[in-house]
Amino acid sequence: MTIKMKRDQLAPKKAENWRSNFKEEVKETFNLNVSDLIIQKETYKTLIGENENRLRVYLGLETNKTNGKYNLCAYAVSSFLLGSGDVYADYETPVFKLGKENINMSDNTNAVIESIHLYRKWRTGELDADDKGALYRQYIYPNAYLLTKFELHELFNIQDKAEIKIEFGIQKTMSAILSPVSSNLVAKTLDDPGEDYDYASICPPHCDERSIYNT
Repeated sequence: MTIKMKRDQLAPKKAENWRSNFKEEVKETFNLNVSDLIIQKETYKTLIGENENRLRVYLGLETNKTNGKYNLCAYAVSSFLLGSGDVYADYETPVFKLGKENINMSDNTNAVIESIHLYRKWRTGELDADDKGALYRQYIYPNAYLLTKFELHELFNIQDKAEIKIEFGIQKTMSAILSPVSSNLVAKTLDDPGEDYDYASICPPHCDERSIYNT
Protein backbone atom coordinates (compact mmCIF):
# COMPACT_ATOMS: atom_id res chain seq x y z
CA MET A 1 0.00 0.00 0.00
CA THR A 2 1.40 3.38 -1.05
CA ILE A 3 1.65 5.98 1.71
CA LYS A 4 0.79 9.52 0.65
CA MET A 5 3.70 11.69 1.70
CA LYS A 6 3.28 15.15 3.16
CA ARG A 7 5.29 18.07 1.86
CA ASP A 8 8.97 17.69 2.84
CA GLN A 9 8.27 14.41 4.62
CA LEU A 10 11.06 11.87 4.51
CA ALA A 11 9.94 8.37 3.51
CA PRO A 12 10.12 6.02 6.54
CA LYS A 13 12.51 3.53 4.94
CA LYS A 14 14.74 6.31 3.66
CA ALA A 15 14.82 7.87 7.14
CA GLU A 16 15.88 4.58 8.68
CA ASN A 17 18.47 4.14 5.94
CA TRP A 18 19.93 7.55 6.76
CA ARG A 19 20.04 6.72 10.48
CA SER A 20 21.74 3.42 9.72
CA ASN A 21 24.34 5.16 7.56
CA PHE A 22 25.04 7.64 10.35
CA LYS A 23 25.58 4.83 12.87
CA GLU A 24 28.13 3.32 10.50
CA GLU A 25 29.87 6.67 10.03
CA VAL A 26 30.19 7.11 13.81
CA LYS A 27 32.68 4.23 13.73
CA GLU A 28 34.84 5.99 11.16
CA THR A 29 34.70 9.79 11.29
CA PHE A 30 32.23 11.02 13.94
CA ASN A 31 33.92 11.00 17.37
CA LEU A 32 31.57 13.40 19.18
CA ASN A 33 28.99 12.97 21.91
CA VAL A 34 25.46 14.00 20.91
CA SER A 35 22.87 15.06 23.48
CA ASP A 36 19.21 15.79 22.76
CA LEU A 37 18.91 18.75 20.40
CA ILE A 38 15.39 20.06 20.90
CA ILE A 39 13.59 23.00 19.30
CA GLN A 40 10.75 24.18 21.51
CA LYS A 41 7.60 25.71 20.06
CA GLU A 42 8.09 29.03 21.86
CA THR A 43 11.59 29.29 20.42
CA TYR A 44 10.22 28.56 16.96
CA LYS A 45 7.55 31.24 17.31
CA THR A 46 10.08 33.79 18.53
CA LEU A 47 12.48 33.13 15.68
CA ILE A 48 10.03 33.07 12.77
CA GLY A 49 8.38 36.32 13.92
CA GLU A 50 5.53 38.02 12.13
CA ASN A 51 7.22 37.56 8.74
CA GLU A 52 7.44 33.79 9.18
CA ASN A 53 11.19 33.68 8.63
CA ARG A 54 13.07 30.44 8.25
CA LEU A 55 15.33 28.93 10.90
CA ARG A 56 19.01 28.24 10.44
CA VAL A 57 20.67 25.81 12.83
CA TYR A 58 24.43 26.13 13.33
CA LEU A 59 26.44 23.25 14.76
CA GLY A 60 28.91 23.92 17.57
CA LEU A 61 31.00 22.17 20.20
CA GLU A 62 31.02 22.56 23.96
CA THR A 63 34.41 23.53 25.36
CA ASN A 64 34.32 20.62 27.82
CA LYS A 65 34.77 16.96 26.99
CA THR A 66 32.92 13.87 28.22
CA ASN A 67 34.80 10.56 28.30
CA GLY A 68 37.51 12.11 26.15
CA LYS A 69 35.12 13.30 23.43
CA TYR A 70 33.82 16.76 22.58
CA ASN A 71 30.08 17.36 22.95
CA LEU A 72 28.08 18.52 19.93
CA CYS A 73 25.63 21.38 20.43
CA ALA A 74 23.50 23.58 18.16
CA TYR A 75 22.23 27.14 17.88
CA ALA A 76 19.16 28.46 16.05
CA VAL A 77 18.78 31.89 14.46
CA SER A 78 16.18 33.54 12.25
CA SER A 79 16.93 33.79 8.51
CA PHE A 80 15.11 36.09 6.13
CA LEU A 81 14.86 36.14 2.34
CA LEU A 82 17.32 38.67 0.97
CA GLY A 83 15.97 40.34 -2.17
CA SER A 84 14.18 38.34 -4.83
CA GLY A 85 16.70 35.50 -5.10
CA ASP A 86 17.06 32.34 -3.04
CA VAL A 87 19.55 33.81 -0.57
CA TYR A 88 18.70 33.82 3.14
CA ALA A 89 20.50 36.13 5.56
CA ASP A 90 20.72 35.66 9.32
CA TYR A 91 19.56 38.03 12.01
CA GLU A 92 22.31 38.25 14.63
CA THR A 93 19.79 38.08 17.47
CA PRO A 94 17.90 36.42 18.90
CA VAL A 95 20.01 33.26 18.98
CA PHE A 96 19.02 30.19 21.00
CA LYS A 97 21.08 27.24 22.16
CA LEU A 98 19.07 24.09 21.53
CA GLY A 99 18.70 21.32 24.09
CA LYS A 100 16.23 19.93 26.58
CA GLU A 101 15.74 23.60 27.42
CA ASN A 102 16.26 26.31 24.81
CA ILE A 103 18.58 29.01 26.14
CA ASN A 104 18.52 32.54 24.77
CA MET A 105 22.17 33.38 24.04
CA SER A 106 21.53 36.83 22.58
CA ASP A 107 23.55 38.50 25.34
CA ASN A 108 26.53 36.22 24.75
CA THR A 109 26.94 35.88 20.99
CA ASN A 110 30.72 35.70 21.40
CA ALA A 111 30.35 32.35 23.19
CA VAL A 112 28.11 31.12 20.38
CA ILE A 113 30.66 32.11 17.75
CA GLU A 114 33.51 30.47 19.68
CA SER A 115 31.49 27.27 19.92
CA ILE A 116 30.77 27.31 16.18
CA HIS A 117 34.44 27.98 15.40
CA LEU A 118 35.46 25.02 17.58
CA TYR A 119 33.13 22.73 15.66
CA ARG A 120 34.54 23.95 12.35
CA LYS A 121 38.06 23.14 13.53
CA TRP A 122 36.80 19.63 14.25
CA ARG A 123 35.05 19.47 10.86
CA THR A 124 38.20 20.43 8.95
CA GLY A 125 40.39 18.11 11.02
CA GLU A 126 42.38 20.85 12.78
CA LEU A 127 41.15 19.92 16.24
CA ASP A 128 42.38 16.32 16.24
CA ALA A 129 44.47 15.85 13.12
CA ASP A 130 45.75 12.46 14.34
CA ASP A 131 42.27 10.95 14.22
CA LYS A 132 41.95 8.60 11.24
CA GLY A 133 38.65 10.13 10.11
CA ALA A 134 39.66 13.79 10.46
CA LEU A 135 40.60 14.30 6.81
CA TYR A 136 37.18 13.22 5.54
CA ARG A 137 34.80 15.12 7.83
CA GLN A 138 34.55 18.27 5.71
CA TYR A 139 33.07 16.17 2.89
CA ILE A 140 30.44 14.61 5.15
CA TYR A 141 29.38 17.06 7.84
CA PRO A 142 27.86 20.51 7.18
CA ASN A 143 28.34 23.75 9.08
CA ALA A 144 24.62 24.48 9.41
CA TYR A 145 21.09 23.63 8.23
CA LEU A 146 18.56 26.03 6.73
CA LEU A 147 15.26 24.48 7.77
CA THR A 148 12.20 24.75 5.55
CA LYS A 149 8.99 26.46 6.64
CA PHE A 150 6.87 23.47 5.76
CA GLU A 151 8.33 20.81 8.03
CA LEU A 152 8.31 23.12 11.05
CA HIS A 153 4.80 24.36 10.28
CA GLU A 154 3.57 20.78 9.96
CA LEU A 155 5.07 19.63 13.24
CA PHE A 156 4.46 22.70 15.39
CA ASN A 157 1.21 24.10 13.99
CA ILE A 158 -0.66 21.26 12.26
CA GLN A 159 0.37 18.49 14.67
CA ASP A 160 0.63 20.96 17.57
CA LYS A 161 3.85 19.48 18.95
CA ALA A 162 5.42 21.34 21.88
CA GLU A 163 8.93 20.40 20.81
CA ILE A 164 10.74 18.53 18.06
CA LYS A 165 14.08 16.74 18.09
CA ILE A 166 16.92 17.10 15.61
CA GLU A 167 18.50 13.77 14.77
CA PHE A 168 21.20 13.06 12.21
CA GLY A 169 21.33 10.85 9.18
CA ILE A 170 23.58 10.45 6.19
CA GLN A 171 22.31 9.99 2.66
CA LYS A 172 24.56 7.76 0.60
CA THR A 173 23.91 7.50 -3.11
CA MET A 174 26.08 6.19 -5.93
CA SER A 175 27.39 8.86 -8.27
CA ALA A 176 29.43 8.46 -11.43
CA ILE A 177 33.10 9.27 -10.81
CA LEU A 178 35.59 8.87 -13.63
CA SER A 179 38.75 7.50 -12.02
CA PRO A 180 40.76 4.28 -11.82
CA VAL A 181 38.92 3.32 -8.64
CA SER A 182 35.17 2.81 -8.09
CA SER A 183 33.16 2.28 -4.96
CA ASN A 184 29.78 0.78 -4.22
CA LEU A 185 28.01 1.77 -1.00
CA VAL A 186 25.12 -0.41 0.10
CA ALA A 187 23.09 0.12 3.25
CA LYS A 188 20.19 -1.96 4.54
CA THR A 189 16.79 -0.43 5.27
CA LEU A 190 14.33 -1.13 8.08
CA ASP A 191 10.64 -0.33 8.46
CA ASP A 192 9.86 2.73 10.57
CA PRO A 193 6.21 3.62 11.26
CA GLY A 194 6.95 7.21 12.36
CA GLU A 195 6.96 10.38 10.30
CA ASP A 196 10.29 12.02 9.50
CA TYR A 197 10.95 15.30 7.73
CA ASP A 198 13.95 16.69 6.00
CA TYR A 199 15.03 18.68 2.92
CA ALA A 200 16.84 21.24 5.02
CA SER A 201 19.38 23.15 2.93
CA ILE A 202 22.84 22.55 4.38
CA CYS A 203 25.71 25.01 4.74
CA PRO A 204 27.81 24.80 2.69
CA PRO A 205 26.64 25.66 0.07
CA HIS A 206 23.55 27.46 1.45
CA CYS A 207 25.34 29.84 3.84
CA ASP A 208 25.00 33.47 4.80
CA GLU A 209 28.53 34.71 4.17
CA ARG A 210 27.81 37.99 6.00
CA SER A 211 26.52 36.37 9.17
CA ILE A 212 28.62 36.78 12.33
CA TYR A 213 27.96 33.09 12.99
CA ASN A 214 29.42 32.08 9.63
CA THR A 215 32.78 33.84 9.95
